[in-house]
Amino acid sequence: MFKRPSKPTDFRAELSRALKAERLNEAIDLYELIEKRQVDEPRWAHRRGDLLQRVGRKADAVLAYERAVDLYAAKGFVARAAAMAKMILAIDPSKVEVLERVDPEAARKLHRQNRRVIVTADEPPATACEGPPTETQSLITDALPLIADRTARPSETGFTKPEKTADVKLDLTGVELLEGRAPPESLMSQRPSATTLAQLPSMPLFAEVPRRILEALIRESALIDVEDGQHLVTSGTDAEALYVLVEGNAVGRRGKDIRTLLLGEGDVAGVSCLLSNVSYGEDVIACGRIRALRIGKLVLDGLVKQHPPFGDVLLEILSRRLVATLLRTNPIFTAFDERTRRQIAGSFEVRRALAGTKIVEAGKRSDGLYLPLHGRIVVKRDDGRHLGHMELGRAIGEESLLTRRPSPVTVEAVTEVLVLRMPAAVFGRLLMKRPDVVQHIQILKRRDGLTGQLRSR
Repeated sequence: MFKRPSKPTDFRAELSRALKAERLNEAIDLYELIEKRQVDEPRWAHRRGDLLQRVGRKADAVLAYERAVDLYAAKGFVARAAAMAKMILAIDPSKVEVLERVDPEAARKLHRQNRRVIVTADEPPATACEGPPTETQSLITDALPLIADRTARPSETGFTKPEKTADVKLDLTGVELLEGRAPPESLMSQRPSATTLAQLPSMPLFAEVPRRILEALIRESALIDVEDGQHLVTSGTDAEALYVLVEGNAVGRRGKDIRTLLLGEGDVAGVSCLLSNVSYGEDVIACGRIRALRIGKLVLDGLVKQHPPFGDVLLEILSRRLVATLLRTNPIFTAFDERTRRQIAGSFEVRRALAGTKIVEAGKRSDGLYLPLHGRIVVKRDDGRHLGHMELGRAIGEESLLTRRPSPVTVEAVTEVLVLRMPAAVFGRLLMKRPDVVQHIQILKRRDGLTGQLRSR
């Protein structure tokens, strides 16, 4: 029979010894004692549920997990609450009412307090909300189209916009642009703060959607475990699902890029699935055991049909993640520190290029630096010969800006394309402040020709 330690401070040490010795029933009792002393800490109920399930006490495990759902949700860890709900449904599929316990209110409040601008598929913030005012925007409807400037010189491609209009800009955070410095082998699976999670791209997926969409996401998703060294996402395979990390750490490696991207709880992997008919562009490999929610592309597409504003939330997640990845992994930007990369990110405006728009035209100088995020674009020679499709996320127009020479190719939108645009004047000011950028990019251009930006038709 388990003997209660004489001092409360002995509980954690006793628990460690019981787990090490595989005295599972003793460990379950210790978890319960610790939980009674830390009643608002969800991890004790979570771990007790894991052990209860392991020893076959399924009904007791469900009760522990239900408590964990409530506590995680109350603290703003809505993805973890969703994962706990999936654990309950795996044990007892009849427990569908657990979906109602994944309350997103705390997460939504944190998200809106920690973001200056949000995209939401639910009710916008009330004017009486606590904290600084939060703006709402829609990348789909608010992004201004690229309108040809009829007053531009014949030697230049120029775009204008209606007067008294403001450009949409992505509100990237330092958390998204921060580059992990610890080597993968030294990573520990630590839970970030709810405030940190509120700044990551996955938060709108759970906090900024109507409850019926949230419940459908949880119900139709799959909770998966990936062991150390195994792939969560494999480059080149069909992009069929979006993954939200809820426990553990992983590294993302993209093509020939030397640097890896460290991912943790609250990060998303497989954002390529939010595009059409594409393959994953990176490998995501587990560092230690990880747990993730897998949300199939067909599920996401179906929910967008049911509730079109949900598509705007997905597009913002895609855009923020692609830009953050670009700034952390693309050789044009990796020479700079996090602060500089964030300044560069803030220089871009979100614009729409309608089908048929020539973003850059052969024989003309570009009027800006462009980063296409969504849609399809083709590259043609000055004689109209098709060279291939350009990959999303690749810089367009920088060579013309650097050399002040006409572009040798035309880059044209096949479908409506969402692009990030840095106007030539802003680009010029950036280079004046950082002349080393010019040298860095020129070295890259000599090393990598245009063919590195194209993929075969």
